[in-house]
Amino acid sequence: MVEEELIIVQKAQERLARAGFEMFCAHDGRHGFQMAKDKGPDLIITDAMVPVMSGYELCKAIKLDEDTKSIPIIVLTEKHRMEESFMFLGIRDFLNKPIIMDELERVVRNKLNLSQIMQLQKTKILINGRPEVLSCCQQLLKDDPHWTGYFSYNNDAFLRDAIKYAPDVIFIDLLMPESSADDIIKKLKLIPDLKNTVILTYYASSSVSRDPFAIQAMMIEVQYMKLVTQEAGAREYLGPFNPVTFLNLINIYRKDFEV
Repeated sequence: MVEEELIIVQKAQERLARAGFEMFCAHDGRHGFQMAKDKGPDLIITDAMVPVMSGYELCKAIKLDEDTKSIPIIVLTEKHRMEESFMFLGIRDFLNKPIIMDELERVVRNKLNLSQIMQLQKTKILINGRPEVLSCCQQLLKDDPHWTGYFSYNNDAFLRDAIKYAPDVIFIDLLMPESSADDIIKKLKLIPDLKNTVILTYYASSSVSRDPFAIQAMMIEVQYMKLVTQEAGAREYLGPFNPVTFLNLINIYRKDFEV
């Protein structure tokens, strides 16, 4: 909870503790944002009017940050003030002040139950690629109800994220810089929690060279990497990255996909 009025924080903490919830508190928006990143809570409750970083600025930062964007938010307002501006951030849950503790507990229970159901239904995908590919995939997955996307360009971070998020699907560039894609896949396959993870490969050209020899050399490398990554454990090679067909190609690997 991000709230500067100590009496509200105390009452909410006592009530939610009795209901079986653990609540962390921050008294300004900046501290609240840092706590959201550090703690990774299941739910954030923030007053619309908090110091240092306003409630709106806090919610915007949360929605833009890769680590916190999927955390549901409830905003505390006075007489429905400012609700419309929060709605532009995708926030639909509000509580009017003064807070009725019965109502607070009910809303928290309902929101957490709904959030857990939605997360169980979503398929998690971890994408490795060049910045322009990651940016495109972020936009494509941002509002998709079936996927939760995680994105990594740095190879060391990629392995850490794979362990942290235990994705259902991994989408990896055959021509990834710094490391060989087949070596990365071998390392992924050694992680127990990724035993059933589907690994898909693709390639994205790093240049627009029209030199036929350069193009031929790249395609030879792609074909070679396609073979060695499949030997390492990749499920399928999806060809060159294409934003038009991206979702159609990965959708058959959704947990809820039905033919």
